[in-house]
Amino acid sequence: MRTYKISANFPFTIPLVFVAVLSAAWLILNILPIPVEGQLEPQWLNPVIAVILLIPSGFLVYKMHRCCLTLHEDDLVYTPLLGAPRTMSYSDLQEISTGGKSYCIYTAEGKVLIRFDDAFTSDASEIVTFLKSKGVRAEL
Repeated sequence: MRTYKISANFPFTIPLVFVAVLSAAWLILNILPIPVEGQLEPQWLNPVIAVILLIPSGFLVYKMHRCCLTLHEDDLVYTPLLGAPRTMSYSDLQEISTGGKSYCIYTAEGKVLIRFDDAFTSDASEIVTFLKSKGVRAEL
């Protein structure tokens, strides 16, 4: 039994990781007793701002890594960015549209379920073939 896993592509992944790394570095620099130019007054404000940036950005980076669509032989499991995983059947999918090297899977309500492409998904063409064999309509 073959199982496919599609990770979602988010356009703001790289900037969010950048913010998380910078805020972690800012927090470390403010905790260590190293004199740094350009710190805010009062001194306690620097680590507070760093933590305020680090916690939400780290949480979203973790959740974005977790967001995926897993295709099994009988059903599929969609793990959204926020919320509980949902088990769906292949009849819940309306179509898969292809545009160049990117693909988009739509639900029966016409909403976008997940977007993926050849660059970040190693077996994208096999996934499209698998979905076609399960009765999902493909649109070019």
